[in-house]
Amino acid sequence: MTDTNPDPTIVEVDLEAGEAEKSFLEGKTTAVLAYNGTVPGPLIEANVGDTLIVHFKNSLSEETTIHWHGIRLPNDMDGAPAVQRPIAAGDAFTYQFKLKDAGFFWFHPHVMEEEQIRKGLFGVIRVRGQDEPQADDEKIVVLGDALLKEDGSFDDEVDDDMIMLGREGNVLLVNGRTMPTLELEPGALTRLRIVNVANGRFFNLALPGHAFRVIGTDGGLIPKPYDAERLLVAPGERYDVLLIGQGEPGAEIVLTNEAYARGHDTGEAAPMPLATVRIGEGPALSGRTLPDSGPAIERLPGGAADTTITFDERYIQGVLKFLVDGNTYPDVPPIEVERGSTHVFDLKNDAEMDHPFHLHGFFFQVLARDGVPVADDALANKDTLILPQLSTTTVVARFDEPGDWMYHCHILEHAERGMMGELVVSP
Repeated sequence: MTDTNPDPTIVEVDLEAGEAEKSFLEGKTTAVLAYNGTVPGPLIEANVGDTLIVHFKNSLSEETTIHWHGIRLPNDMDGAPAVQRPIAAGDAFTYQFKLKDAGFFWFHPHVMEEEQIRKGLFGVIRVRGQDEPQADDEKIVVLGDALLKEDGSFDDEVDDDMIMLGREGNVLLVNGRTMPTLELEPGALTRLRIVNVANGRFFNLALPGHAFRVIGTDGGLIPKPYDAERLLVAPGERYDVLLIGQGEPGAEIVLTNEAYARGHDTGEAAPMPLATVRIGEGPALSGRTLPDSGPAIERLPGGAADTTITFDERYIQGVLKFLVDGNTYPDVPPIEVERGSTHVFDLKNDAEMDHPFHLHGFFFQVLARDGVPVADDALANKDTLILPQLSTTTVVARFDEPGDWMYHCHILEHAERGMMGELVVSP
């Protein structure tokens, strides 16, 4: 994406949402929504401490906004309905904020997001720090899906089963393509920046003969990297991983989405192919090693929970509802905290399925799961987290930016139907 500002500490770009066409199925054309005409939208590159200026134009036939998912920023730049009036069709708005953290983030609408995201409005931001991990190659992996008819058009029909689990497509996508080929140089240390932009699908990644060395999550690098044979990525989550390409030159390995039991009789499906991973030709590189340590993270103080937030789902008078503390947004009472304060929350999931919890504007750290403390070597900064069914996860966050901030389930069908609330940070 072209940076139009000559100042090396300012990244200034033009971004436009509009209608476009894309081919997900061979020989078929799909009418999509796109940023700058592409799905995914353009990659925004920046460094920690840069100021990002985005001149946004809405060329859709409907209103929209941009939410900068995972980025700590001023409240009036968050793009959420609690703080920004939707940008009308044909109107423009300039977003401007300083990038405080290194990591991999994404942007998407927070108006009619259930429809606008699934039809293509999403893009990614890579913010580099001073001490980036060494790697021979780096690839971006945007995981998603699309529910398409035989003619390639989007299937807009939705029923309670789709709403309950979140809409899952019949076509799996990696970087907006079906079964792309990802090249791995043999023996090379490859870094993957992974994000799940799907409405409701969880991705449980597996690559035969390889483990994923997780070096970072939503909020950047973690102190203690770990290996994952299966990497579970919920909607909205990001992972930063390293691996070393193993196999004979020219060998092809299939990256798959493995079954995952997230409730309501899921978990019995066969593995689904996502991409072909091809080991490159030529002699293998040697001497590459995976890191065992990362940068330190400040541990926030724990303690007893100040507040309990309860997610649940049920039929009320024949209508499927997704609830926070027994209410649907906007009737969920706001949580009030003071600027600069640190608070501990019990995130209680009373539903019989997993829900990904997302907090705007801040990172949090997991203290315990069902009362069992999380080990110090699992410390990470998160903004999106899987709440397992019928469980309680205890987290802590520091609130250093005033305003009205949203939290919600990141299964978009659930958020749109009430599983959302506001957290008010007083100045």
